[in-house]
Amino acid sequence: MPTPSFLELPLFTPLAMLGRGALGCAGYLGGVGTLVLSALRSVVSPRGEAPPLLPAVGRHTMSILAMGIPLVGLVHIGIGSFLSMQAYFGGTFVDGTGAVVGVGLVRNVAPMFTGLILAGLLAVLYTPELQRRSTTQLGSDHAALESADPEASPSIDPARLAAVRMGAGMIAGLILSVWGVIVGTVVGWQVAKKLLGVSTDSYFSMYIEMLWIRDVVGLVIKGGAFALFGALFSCYEGLRGTPHERLVPTSANAIPTATFRATCLAIVAIMFLNSIWFLLVYHAGPAFGPTLLAPPGL
Repeated sequence: MPTPSFLELPLFTPLAMLGRGALGCAGYLGGVGTLVLSALRSVVSPRGEAPPLLPAVGRHTMSILAMGIPLVGLVHIGIGSFLSMQAYFGGTFVDGTGAVVGVGLVRNVAPMFTGLILAGLLAVLYTPELQRRSTTQLGSDHAALESADPEASPSIDPARLAAVRMGAGMIAGLILSVWGVIVGTVVGWQVAKKLLGVSTDSYFSMYIEMLWIRDVVGLVIKGGAFALFGALFSCYEGLRGTPHERLVPTSANAIPTATFRATCLAIVAIMFLNSIWFLLVYHAGPAFGPTLLAPPGL
């Protein structure tokens, strides 16, 4: 009967599991970082075949926008109306409605919710596609050559595929974040005007007065960065592993599991960056900017 190793003793089993988990996390993050560097390299010097970069990014951006515009629009219809009614019924005066809706959308809500939507959407679009790409082309180079897809060739640099999708995700994320702000602001304005009796002048004047430049900068940075996380983890999950593992998934649940994992990790990264942004950008300066109420303690 074989003697158990030192780390297999009951006392050390939790430590071994913790160590394996830490090594697994470090290895995963190292793989993600390597993919980022490889994608940047592929923009300048791709290996193998490479379709023109800008047309490829444009095609994928339009594909994301075609599905993202209705999704983001529907979500922000609900958010805009909720923020408008919440600001009105939860406040002590009407003037704050436009500021709560508009500034809230620009500062945090629109890029955050857009990023969460894209975390799932990009995982569904890219993780299965990249995992199945080699499978459908295995032993079928002739079919790849006849395909209308300019990325169908089996000799295309995988890092270039990731770079195209990450670039498209960043562009679409910024556009969709601005779209979310527009939809939510307009819906909140109409709810405040029709149902709550808030005038248009009161709604938008307070909105503009309370808006910071850093809010607009944050919308641009977070809108692109949050979507980049979604594309990055989706591409990594689609390309990770050995070529054989990508060609022959280990189980029927391999692709759904990878898609789910990409979504969850992108959401965690989005929430982490969002928290860091508020700590560094807002808490690094004055504790309170333009406000409708007196700061606590005054």
